Amino acid sequence: MPRTLAIVALMIAFLPAGHVNALVEFDFEQKFFTEFGLEVKDHSLIRVGSVYHLYYLRGSPAVDIGHATSTDLIHWQLEDPVLYVQPGTWDEAALWAPQVLASPVGGYIMYYTGVNNFVSQQTGIALADDPCGWAKLPWPVYHPDTSWALWSEDSWSHGRDPFVFYYNGLYIQLLTAKTPDNKGAIACGVSLDMFTWQDVGPLYVHDTWHVLESVQLKERNDKFYLFYTEEVVNGTSYMMSESLFGNWDGSTASLIDFGHAPEVNEFDPGSYVFSRHSTHPNDTGQGYTYVIRFDTLRWSGDTPYVYRPWPLGGDWNLVWGNAFLFQPTFLNNPRNRGEDIDVGFEGYCWLSSYERYQGPLGTGSAGSFQGDSPVGVIRSREFTITGNSMSLLVGGGDQPATCYVALVDADSQQILYKETGKNTDEMDRRYWDLRPYKGTTVYIEVSDVSTTTFGHISCDDIVESNAIVTGDSLSGGQGGKRELETVAGEVPPARTPELFQNSPNPFNPLTTITYHVYHQGRVTVDVFDVRGKRVRRLRDREEPPGSHHVVWNAKDNHSQALPSGIYFYRLVVDGKTVATRKMILLK
Repeated sequence: MPRTLAIVALMIAFLPAGHVNALVEFDFEQKFFTEFGLEVKDHSLIRVGSVYHLYYLRGSPAVDIGHATSTDLIHWQLEDPVLYVQPGTWDEAALWAPQVLASPVGGYIMYYTGVNNFVSQQTGIALADDPCGWAKLPWPVYHPDTSWALWSEDSWSHGRDPFVFYYNGLYIQLLTAKTPDNKGAIACGVSLDMFTWQDVGPLYVHDTWHVLESVQLKERNDKFYLFYTEEVVNGTSYMMSESLFGNWDGSTASLIDFGHAPEVNEFDPGSYVFSRHSTHPNDTGQGYTYVIRFDTLRWSGDTPYVYRPWPLGGDWNLVWGNAFLFQPTFLNNPRNRGEDIDVGFEGYCWLSSYERYQGPLGTGSAGSFQGDSPVGVIRSREFTITGNSMSLLVGGGDQPATCYVALVDADSQQILYKETGKNTDEMDRRYWDLRPYKGTTVYIEVSDVSTTTFGHISCDDIVESNAIVTGDSLSGGQGGKRELETVAGEVPPARTPELFQNSPNPFNPLTTITYHVYHQGRVTVDVFDVRGKRVRRLRDREEPPGSHHVVWNAKDNHSQALPSGIYFYRLVVDGKTVATRKMILLK
């Protein structure tokens, strides 16, 4: 073997697993976290290795601290809640505002706001050896001192949203507070060991009654920045000082974002993750869904700002036009403007050149649309075909010459497959047989160059797979939905996936569904009522081998609570039904 080829072969042999023959997926999901039907608010984000752990105030009232994990801040795995309200304890009414830090003696420490039945607020502590298993200390550790603050254990009292950091040999804790003359303030406590705290007075006293909540402090270039949510002021503000313990001037504050309860994390040197919660109207027209959104914080000189690039920029290139500038679309936006249609998207986001609502803190407002006039073309990054098939959801106008999703040969520019809509915004699934084109470098092109009625295109969940397409012969990618089956001999023989009984059962309103897969594959978990109608899709994604679980909150795909009764849940792996089990919702 020539020396150059030998070196190339050696390099390939030592590439990380999954790098060669990697399958592609374009799902348009963005850096959001939400639990449908539940409030998700004040939060803390840590990173352990390559995994992000999100801890958050969960529900209303907030009776537990939720936990979710992700490797990309986009695709989230719900974990079991880590802290619960317990009757008879000092914090038996509510748990708010977690902050999680690595402990200097190993493991992790969580500061949180505990609330009693008088709504008196204090800081509590929980400890963990790993990010999943937590135990609370049985007593509070800090509240604003009554020598300067309006605080009582027996009445509604400010003392919430702890933020702890290390500075000049001391641990410092900042806390929401109020003075006896009704001024908002930031309390300051110090500690040598993170457990025993001494109040040292206010770090800052506001000039109005507005309380400063969810305070975060960051030092950069010998300057200090306070980020916070000010009561009755919509959004996140910041102020800057050249001294930590002085010169804070609220009159210099500036609004930086319209989200609430900010958190700023520097996981990599010079790179700041800016997260906060916001709300959007439910497409049912009743109430709101709460979302935690993740963006980037940057500086222009000494001025911080929230950086929001084109959301599709990671995998997609804007070729020309404006049809896709305000994409992707968030949730079932047509229903927000009164259209009775089930779009059929997967996850939270999908692509539509008709819509103009990117979700909370993005462009547009719920229900808004740009119509059929905008035109444009986008293309995905190039990739080499290694799988046997590709599936995708497509909707929009029946205009194959002008509104389409296509698979294109990157070298010859030849369209290999093309899909258009069926004059409906309800998307259906199409399948492409990739076997004739294995090894070909390609890209996905999404085009809308029509300004006529229904001159738009929608798509979502574009997934390359090792499954094969069977049934009718393909003609330009047309032919409707086809069944998928596993390729014989494509993977080593493996045990059959398992679906376990949900727990608890009966339940109200939460239950956990657990399953185990023995090889990587496309996993779908659906819930059906007794008539066989699918009421909720809980999972639809590629998953690695191992045990997984998903929590159902007894609500349908439109966030509507379902009535008591018998329901069925089904596990499908790589297009094959594994098992269906029964569960009982008992209210």
